[in-house]
Amino acid sequence: MAIDALQNQQQQQLQQTSIATASNKAANTKAAATQNQSANVMQAATASRADSVSFTNVAKTLASATNKARNSSGIDQAKVDKIKNAIKDGSYKIDYQSVANKLVESESSLNSLLA
Repeated sequence: MAIDALQNQQQQQLQQTSIATASNKAANTKAAATQNQSANVMQAATASRADSVSFTNVAKTLASATNKARNSSGIDQAKVDKIKNAIKDGSYKIDYQSVANKLVESESSLNSLLA
């Protein structure tokens, strides 16, 4: 009988240990699953919040004009060629009044800057 009581006690301890071990494993598995689920949710949230930039139509137009200005020489070659040809063939007429007015305007501008 003493042997049976000892075996019963050992079996109970073994069962309790097994139950405790199984409970710990279940808790660890549940915790790991929760962590994985949380990580997946965070990854999905991060992926859906990707940064983006958009430009207004005014900004696009300004950028286009800026690029066009950078790529141009700043010289109206057609106008230059027209004036050259007019000088060569003697048909270019100088507007002396306009030249004089521009000289006076530039003199006035210089005086106001120096005063």
